[in-house]
Amino acid sequence: MSFRPALKWHRLRQVRTDCAFGLTSMLQGAACGASMEVDLRALSDGDFVCLHDATVDRETNAAGPVRDFTSSDVGSMLMRSDDGRLTEVRPMLLGDLAAAMGGEAVHPDALMQLDFKDDIGTLSEEHRQRFHDCLASCASRFILSGDDPAGLLSLGAGLSGLKVGYDPCRDDTLASLQRTGAFEAFARDAARAVPFAAYAYLEYPIILAGLDAGVNVVSIFRSAGIKVDAYTLNADHSRVEETLGRLVQAGVDQITTDEPLVLERLLSRVIPQRG
Repeated sequence: MSFRPALKWHRLRQVRTDCAFGLTSMLQGAACGASMEVDLRALSDGDFVCLHDATVDRETNAAGPVRDFTSSDVGSMLMRSDDGRLTEVRPMLLGDLAAAMGGEAVHPDALMQLDFKDDIGTLSEEHRQRFHDCLASCASRFILSGDDPAGLLSLGAGLSGLKVGYDPCRDDTLASLQRTGAFEAFARDAARAVPFAAYAYLEYPIILAGLDAGVNVVSIFRSAGIKVDAYTLNADHSRVEETLGRLVQAGVDQITTDEPLVLERLLSRVIPQRG
């Protein structure tokens, strides 16, 4: 029987129409043991908020750089949906997220990825202390990810059970690999750089392009003891079922998607249940 990868809830979404970073969706995912993801941005007062962009303009009803706002300011904001519609969802602070993930109703398999979007080197001591205070009692339910291995280790130092994930992909990585064909070197260099990583996060087109070139980059990471997350695949992507099948055959441990409920049904067609 083929291995069935987990489907990670990208920005806490179960379906494409869900507002990103919703507390209600997060609680549902935590209760059923889902793998989930939020983006994390630093605020001016040493706190953190779950937002993707460096500015709040697209995602909320406010305007300006995220770093100019405080946790108190966030309390008066409302989130926008992808089409710009204002919702009743308020941006979630790291403390809210940690409190929910630390609750008794959380399934033991639930895992929350904190995808850190800022330069860790710019964080103040207040930021670092706040991060530790929030996760101190529930760090084992989180994985801290980003593109700065040393920074991730420094921010997470001392938090027992906190996992670390690494994303080696840049805007030009796919084009560069297609030009050079250096898929194996890319994977081996990345794996050597983060022997402590629980997960490597790879753009799924890079995995497919590697397979087309005769290189399974997934197997290289997994042979180094690092699980692989392929991001971000949705049902409206070209040849989605074929892509799902190729990712399963490549051995990915997890697939990031904005619509896990839809992809779960597609995955059931790709991997038929056997009695």
